[in-house]
Amino acid sequence: MGVLRMFTVGAIGYLAYRAWQRRQAGTGRSSLQEDDGERTPPHGDPLLAGAAIEEPPAPRAAAHSSRGFGES
Repeated sequence: MGVLRMFTVGAIGYLAYRAWQRRQAGTGRSSLQEDDGERTPPHGDPLLAGAAIEEPPAPRAAAHSSRGFGES
């Protein structure tokens, strides 16, 4: 009885999804329009033209030792 119920619910969900997809395709909306920059201004980090950005020195490989856990 449980398997039949799961199959029925899955079939109804699949049919509802297909109907929704057909409805979305019929609305005529084109959500994949290319943005040429006229409608949406550029966003994100601004360009730092001429700014000197300091970078930390590269990490060096070095020997490292520490006491283990549980030692007193």
